[in-house]
Amino acid sequence: MRVDTYKVVHWMNVRKMTTRQVAEAAGLDPGHLEEMLGVPGDGEWPDATTAAVARTLRIEPEKLGASGRRDLTVVTKTARELRDTRRPIQRDGIHFYNYYTMAAPPGAVAPVILDILCPAGRVPALNNGHLEPAITVNLGPGDIHGRWGVELDDTTWQVIKADPRDEAWIVGDSYVEPSYCPHSYSLASDVPARIVSYTGQSNLAGLLEDVNDWSEPAVRELLGRLGEDPSPLALTDVLLARRGHTLESAAAALGTSGEKLAAALDDGSADVLRELGSALGFDHRLLLRPERRHDAAGKTYRDVAECLRDVRSFRGYEVTSLAGAPHLPDLVGQYMRVTGDAGEALCEPAETHYLVTRGTVEIHWTAADGRTESAALDVDGTAWAAPFVTHRWSGDGALIKLGSGRHLSYLDLYELTNTYAAASTLRRGRRDGRSWGYDS
Repeated sequence: MRVDTYKVVHWMNVRKMTTRQVAEAAGLDPGHLEEMLGVPGDGEWPDATTAAVARTLRIEPEKLGASGRRDLTVVTKTARELRDTRRPIQRDGIHFYNYYTMAAPPGAVAPVILDILCPAGRVPALNNGHLEPAITVNLGPGDIHGRWGVELDDTTWQVIKADPRDEAWIVGDSYVEPSYCPHSYSLASDVPARIVSYTGQSNLAGLLEDVNDWSEPAVRELLGRLGEDPSPLALTDVLLARRGHTLESAAAALGTSGEKLAAALDDGSADVLRELGSALGFDHRLLLRPERRHDAAGKTYRDVAECLRDVRSFRGYEVTSLAGAPHLPDLVGQYMRVTGDAGEALCEPAETHYLVTRGTVEIHWTAADGRTESAALDVDGTAWAAPFVTHRWSGDGALIKLGSGRHLSYLDLYELTNTYAAASTLRRGRRDGRSWGYDS
């Protein structure tokens, strides 16, 4: 098994164990374990050794596995390579979709392109939805019907239009959907159509993995305390109880009454919330009501006309935003127009996916060794850029750019704003090979 020695050292520090203690408990020679840990990064370890160390650290062996992605910067896939990923899907007794997977490193979530094959005049069978929220764009050339519910109305049965003009770089309408929103698509005419769909990373995935192992009474308590739309007062009850406070005792600590504190929570009084968080030791931003902008099915829509009104210049490119929503802040997208060699460098805070929709363009990037590399892509060529990898585009064409929350997510940024000496903490934590500090 390929083991990441940085992960081993991290778990040794978590468990407060020295190298010798781990070796002795695992039945290994201390000198040999020290030698293996002295090789930074990935190393081939015998399965028995990995299992013994993992058992000693009380974790699954997989938690020590090397990702194999340490030096990845940009991954590209040509149009032919994209077509080679074609997977036909049968549903409702017909050939329903063809799926194609865009460029991404091994193990990463990638957007998919779908040929919409369910014919016009047929209501498409719904799927069951999925945990990950998604952003979807009609690539055209034809319009499609979207379905988001059992009962059909203006919200659950809607045409997602395309811009049929040959040179259009804003190719179609887009929308974002929440977790577990059932959805499906059919053609709106005899004109063929495709979509690109990106099911971005869900920030609830880690919690749900843990909740799978919780007892039923514990889950009932969780759901009962939060409700469908956790209110500031409900969250305050959770935060205060954790700290041995009632609303009344917390109010007394601020020199006010429980009734006035409850009213301030309901009104979203930032000054009171900040004072409460500071006094009791929690982040008051949790108690600010989130902004909501979606329809009754939970989706947020943006049509071609809205995109055209929003066209702007950005670092030598023409851009306009795809659908987006404040309650899904990590899920973002843009249309981009590339003209000549005018495009400046881009450096995104999270992984970014690109799909070429018009013309021929070239991506240039800074490789791990500092050299500049490049790749030319035609229509249906795709690219993936890692977080904070400097890259730019040249040529004559258009792109769809999609991003999700695989670092830095808004929760990462939220945590970093709370972290003492954030840059120093990240600098120390990256590839940290220091032991707990009690080895002789």
